Amino acid sequence: MAIYYWDTSALLTLLFQEDQTNALKEKLSKQGGLPGYTAFFTFVEMESGIARRLTEGSIKPSALTGLRLQTQRLESHLALIWPDEGLLTQSRRLVMEFGLRPGDALQLASALTVAQEKEGSVVFVCLDKKLCEAALASGLASY
Repeated sequence: MAIYYWDTSALLTLLFQEDQTNALKEKLSKQGGLPGYTAFFTFVEMESGIARRLTEGSIKPSALTGLRLQTQRLESHLALIWPDEGLLTQSRRLVMEFGLRPGDALQLASALTVAQEKEGSVVFVCLDKKLCEAALASGLASY
């Protein structure tokens, strides 16, 4: 059975109606993608994505309560991966190897930690093309 690791981009897509939302929700319902894992800072990144949409005017302040409840529900289904020395070392290597941004390197290193600890097939659920390519090159399956 596959283990799902969720990047912030995919989780945000579950909150907002975007191009890939319906396809992601359909795959999630068919393959049981939750529960799963994500990085310790994912929900801070999600709050940043919500705040950006609020500032841009694409969501209204009245939507915040509902979005935060949805975020809490997602968070309740995901185990958080916390950094240790190995994860930080691996993140630095991934920055150099794939030219990733720091947050993306931490996400991928967290997913690789899950793969190592759980000794299972990890599906990296992400909507960022460069990060998905790095995940595939690192031996993970990618959505």
